Amino acid sequence: MRALTRTVLHLDRALGANAYLVRGRHGFVLVDPGLAKNLERIATSMAANGLSPYHVTEILLTHYDPDHAASADEWARRTGARIWVGAEDAAIMRRSAPVPRTPFRRIMRRLAPRLNSPAELLRGEAEIAEGVRALPTPGHTPGHFTFVLDDVAFIGDAALVGPDGALNRMPAFLDADPLQAAASRVRLRQLDVAWFCCGHSDPARRPGG
Repeated sequence: MRALTRTVLHLDRALGANAYLVRGRHGFVLVDPGLAKNLERIATSMAANGLSPYHVTEILLTHYDPDHAASADEWARRTGARIWVGAEDAAIMRRSAPVPRTPFRRIMRRLAPRLNSPAELLRGEAEIAEGVRALPTPGHTPGHFTFVLDDVAFIGDAALVGPDGALNRMPAFLDADPLQAAASRVRLRQLDVAWFCCGHSDPARRPGG
């Protein structure tokens, strides 16, 4: 794992998408634990740094895609950590709502991970656990959220981040609603943060951050 700031660690052994560990006031926050194989990989990485999976008290899911969320339910079941996820994405994970009707989302619908554990459902901007601010950034998925702690924004797949800290769009066919996704990128550019931590490009400082 690699330290980005005094409190944020990039879990660079995670497979599929970037995962992050954040030292909170009362425990650790795990952002987008990712694929099922990451249960062991992240736990091993934590142990090598003197930490236990049981130190994780909160799991934040930016969205429901399996490369971000597939291991969350099992992690919560084993450790008792609390899951936070957008209500619309939670409904897809619980099979109580259909996936968006785009070609890519229809192809991927069988891979949507299950959510059987209790979860805190996010429906709008809110202050949640450990001083984290949750911001709706829909478009990639209906219930996509960004999480902001101090000067770091965990933006999932709301955008790709260039080496210069600029936000670029994901490939359009991946987005459930490209217009919503574009509006979410505008909102992200207005955030007063120094770091953007996303799912599929390296975390990067903003210019002047």
